Amino acid sequence: MKPQRIERIVQVIEMLSDGQFHSGEALGEKLHVSRTAISQYIKDVQALGIDVFRVTGKGYKFAKELKLLDLERVTNYLRANDENVENVHLERVIGSTNDFIKHALNSPIDSGYAVFSEAQTEGRGRRGKRWISPFGSNLYMSMYWRLEDGMGAAMGLSLALGTVIAELLSELGVYDVEVKWPNDVIVDGKKVAGILIELEGQALGVAHAIIGIGINIQMPKWLGEQIDQPWTDLSTLLNNNFDRNQLAALLLAKCRKALKLYEGEGLKPFISRWQKFDRLALKPVRIIMGEKELHGIAEGIDESGALLVKRDGKLERFHAGEVSLRYGA
Repeated sequence: MKPQRIERIVQVIEMLSDGQFHSGEALGEKLHVSRTAISQYIKDVQALGIDVFRVTGKGYKFAKELKLLDLERVTNYLRANDENVENVHLERVIGSTNDFIKHALNSPIDSGYAVFSEAQTEGRGRRGKRWISPFGSNLYMSMYWRLEDGMGAAMGLSLALGTVIAELLSELGVYDVEVKWPNDVIVDGKKVAGILIELEGQALGVAHAIIGIGINIQMPKWLGEQIDQPWTDLSTLLNNNFDRNQLAALLLAKCRKALKLYEGEGLKPFISRWQKFDRLALKPVRIIMGEKELHGIAEGIDESGALLVKRDGKLERFHAGEVSLRYGA
């Protein structure tokens, strides 16, 4: 989609975000386009996952007031935490926040550089799975971190950050938060957040970690039906009792702090913190690795980020694979 079209769509969204009716004529006058063009922009808005009502004689209205991210408010919260605000960006609509960071690597950027977005048109999760990313419904953030010790230093990154996200949600008042190796945050058996880390550079030289984090905030139920696993969102868990801009700032600040600690000491300081939330601990699990399916008892993680599984009386380490609880064992 061309940048000018995206800009127009965002302008329509911003005008409708107050939850009031706006006629097609009034919207067209403000954007200097025809009512026919506005009608098409409304279709584009709906394609981003926003529910739009149309009433003859009144015009267009969102089903609910949309609370947009405000970069000034986010940076004000960051300043209160003595965080750098010069390298934080907000994009209303973007292909992928991780891809935004990849393009930014063409110029020198510092660790902690971050971007938030209201919607992703090409959001993705692990193994190339689609990450459904409707506008204004969730929180999408990617940040950059330089790995001086190469790609091997990234082994436990998702575990450290998953722990931090679980701690943040607990502090906000969410009960029964769990982390599932290697990159999911779960509540009541339903996914609420995920992490995607992509690496650039050399195995033995300096590497670049591109860290994508998605947190479900208020997923439209009709769109959530397209998700192939159980999910929940913060609006359900906290009854809408939180500030989305403050959440964005807290997430970035806590991730930066965790990455500085990880850079100096590795995963070790996070292991006991992880254990408080470990969904798999001491439970029967199955591990799918290609055509193979293995069974065992999960025994936590080690300092490299490997999943420890006891099989036939021996403790084995797994650095990859799809892991799930084995019910009825």
